Amino acid sequence: MSELIADFYQDSIVLTGDLVVLRTLETGDREAIFRNIYHDREVQKYYMAPYVEQLSTFTLERMIQSYHDNHFVVLAIIEKKSGQVIGMINQCNQLSTIVHYIEVGYAIGHDYWNNGYVTEALKLFMDYCFSKNVHKVYAGCFPENPASRRVMEKAGMAYEYTRLKELYYHDRYWDVIYYSKERP
Repeated sequence: MSELIADFYQDSIVLTGDLVVLRTLETGDREAIFRNIYHDREVQKYYMAPYVEQLSTFTLERMIQSYHDNHFVVLAIIEKKSGQVIGMINQCNQLSTIVHYIEVGYAIGHDYWNNGYVTEALKLFMDYCFSKNVHKVYAGCFPENPASRRVMEKAGMAYEYTRLKELYYHDRYWDVIYYSKERP
């Protein structure tokens, strides 16, 4: 494992902002992640994960183990004032000795949209990445999801490019708009 990867991936991470706390996702977050992401049809319009009908069929343990085994960071987004897990933010690609950028993905339950939570979570995640010598952080969204574009812009990311018909989801091909920010 390269020094960059070893320094980046930590078994336990806690990042604190004014609105949210980010911490390593735990198996005890299962019900909240189910309710706010995997069982929320509004979130599922744009978050590329399968809709799950019942909590009894949803497992978080395998996902957490996969992230751990591959040295990926996945963090719960916790609303600071209530202490409730409202979503998650995660690393989407493998760091290497030649790849010094991170793609980040994020989602929160639609009941928590438009409160600045994801913008702050993204800023905290990027600050963590840059403190660990990651060169660039980028994220993408579908053009039909302007709220995600605003999150990236408010977090200080700049438009980089659009890839046409990049992803197949919900029985169609989607364009993906990418934003990024380099380490200051």
